[in-house]
Amino acid sequence: MSGSGRAAFLLAAAAFLVYNLNLREISSQDTIPARVLPVEVLREHRLDLDRYFRDEQLRAHPPYWVQHVGGHYVSSYPPLPGLLALPIYVLPVTFLDGDSWPLINALAKVSASLFAALSVLFVYLAARELGEPASALGVAVIYAFGTPTWSVASQGLWGHGPAQLGLAASIYGVLRGERTGGRAWLGVAGLASGVTVASRPTSGVMAAALTLYVLRRRLGGGAAYLAAFGAVAAGLAAYNLALFGSLQGGYAELNRTHAQYHAMAGPWETPLGTGILGLLGSPSRGLLVYSPVLTFAFAGAFLTLWRRRGGLWPYLAGGFAGTLLLLAKFSVWWGGHSFGPRLLSDVLPALTLFLVPVWRATWGSPMARAALVASFVASAAIHGIGAFYYPSSRSIDWDTTPRDVDFAHERLWDWRDPQIVRLLRNGPRPPGFGTEP
Repeated sequence: MSGSGRAAFLLAAAAFLVYNLNLREISSQDTIPARVLPVEVLREHRLDLDRYFRDEQLRAHPPYWVQHVGGHYVSSYPPLPGLLALPIYVLPVTFLDGDSWPLINALAKVSASLFAALSVLFVYLAARELGEPASALGVAVIYAFGTPTWSVASQGLWGHGPAQLGLAASIYGVLRGERTGGRAWLGVAGLASGVTVASRPTSGVMAAALTLYVLRRRLGGGAAYLAAFGAVAAGLAAYNLALFGSLQGGYAELNRTHAQYHAMAGPWETPLGTGILGLLGSPSRGLLVYSPVLTFAFAGAFLTLWRRRGGLWPYLAGGFAGTLLLLAKFSVWWGGHSFGPRLLSDVLPALTLFLVPVWRATWGSPMARAALVASFVASAAIHGIGAFYYPSSRSIDWDTTPRDVDFAHERLWDWRDPQIVRLLRNGPRPPGFGTEP
């Protein structure tokens, strides 16, 4: 194994270890289908969740995370995150109690942290393709511990971890394939792009940007990329059409439900300015509040575009900007009950790579280097709070008290009572994987 390969695996192993130090799973009801789907596949050889809906009262009022279609109860969310976790579940579910919630939650946490750690590996390798070894290590460490990759994606079986892994692997595959002329790497990149979209459909903007780059550069493995990407996309489209009669899948009804629940006119009716400011600067959801170190990444993106650097950079910037605009219009741009800017987690591999073009200049200036280090320490401390303190018990949790943030949206802008400070006041959560969803 090459030196860069060893460094990548060691970094991923370190991230996996840190992600699991809190010894608990952190997510919400959104992830219940993904957590139990591997059990259903291994035991019942089915993709539905009918076994959990035998109670008449529950069948009459099913939760938002399932939909009754075609005579079955199926996840409102894409099934791929749960399917990707199957290898982690096989032996424990085969030989232990697959109906045990502590076991299910523990397996979900291990799966999520593995996906996130592998995304760190590919961010490092992609940064090596774009810059120097020292900058690659620094960029990967910042991505691993200074962003929601630690506090959100690695903590529960959301679609965010698989989407991050897919995006990081696709960026690396495109870069490696272009440099070496290897068609296989472009095929890997296409497959990874498909995983990104099939895990989090809103990541389609970034996947489209990468696909456009492959097509416009006329790379030798472009056909392999398109074939692999198209195979995954076709599988997802077939699944959505067969079950839900819509290319949007379960999101079509889920987004309408969320909009009604939050008294919005429609799923994409948030004023654009409000959404952008909230996603970047809200005291309890803003990306630059929770990860101030990414200010340097935004500076890198600005300078890259200002200097008209070619290659992949404009496409990464366009993909991130397009995703930001899309999420800014979403009726629940704050991501419901969660820690910090959860919805932007998917595209963090692309954004963090913009640290590469400014790394040498930043590290070469004592003042800039001190600012970078200080902002990283602050970012890592904040996401450590997320991993060890979130959520507080319901009676004092920021998301629900004094009023539920899903209805009292003004709380998202309250600097007197930000989520981070409340969590510190409430104290850390004890370890444990719980006895229920």
